[in-house]
Amino acid sequence: MNFQHLKYFLTVAEELNITRAAERLYISQQSLSNHIGNLERELDVKLFTRSPKLSLTYAGGLMVDTATQILDLYSQYLTKVGDINKQYMGALRVGISHTCGLALLPDILPRFRTEFPQVEFSLYEGNSTQLESELSHGRTDLIICFQPIILEGVATVPLTEQRLMMVVPKTFTRYLFGEETERVRQQYAQGADIRAFEQLPFVLIKRGNRTRSIVDQYFSRYYFKPQLILETENTVTTLAMAQAGIGVTICPELFLRAIPASTTESVGVDLFPLTDPSTYGRLVAGYREGRELSHFGQRFIELAQELLQR
Repeated sequence: MNFQHLKYFLTVAEELNITRAAERLYISQQSLSNHIGNLERELDVKLFTRSPKLSLTYAGGLMVDTATQILDLYSQYLTKVGDINKQYMGALRVGISHTCGLALLPDILPRFRTEFPQVEFSLYEGNSTQLESELSHGRTDLIICFQPIILEGVATVPLTEQRLMMVVPKTFTRYLFGEETERVRQQYAQGADIRAFEQLPFVLIKRGNRTRSIVDQYFSRYYFKPQLILETENTVTTLAMAQAGIGVTICPELFLRAIPASTTESVGVDLFPLTDPSTYGRLVAGYREGRELSHFGQRFIELAQELLQR
């Protein structure tokens, strides 16, 4: 058994499809099947059933947990050795939401790669629940997300405080306030009255997202029922809808970095903060307690702090 066998096995276990797994690994299906067959013969156990479709056996399910732990321990060892030798070799596995990654990584990654050219960087994108699951199973070294983190045993490092922003198509603002538009814009730049927008269409992130939970609680507190015309998994989509004049959306201030560029068809947007204390959130980096974070993992967090404190 070797680490390559374990990596190949876990990829097949994730995909449960030899074709897709082989494509991810950039090897032939036959070669991948041979690796899995060799591992099964070495262990003298079947890891997968092949009919009617590929699925894990009981032994295969146990092997997923075992292989994950082995590779995670090996990764930790390489990281510690790299730190000891000041070579900073190893891997950094970061979990982050798609929109947060879009807002942060284009600025952080070039600096990180310049400082640590020998560190392999990998990225997992998902919602908060998925990120916590990846961290708990040792498949990521650190995650970046908004508090609260439900998973126990996670140490956190604060990155920034964020307020929620209403993103309102400018045509909507003019429609609502007419000749008073500029005065209201100046007033709402300090804090919007959500009740003024009750008759407008809204485009929001789907329920289950932590930002959406905060928004829904805020709506409930102010007895506000939005005219919801679209829900989506992707905050960038909601921002594009606002930019196109389709609906109002609400998102953390940080995510405005990901707002699509204006086009000739764009109507433009007004940005109005929500000032209720419940709409403020803390963005943190989280990693497992009792596990030493590598020097380059710590440096990644520092780079995020530097960017967000500009």
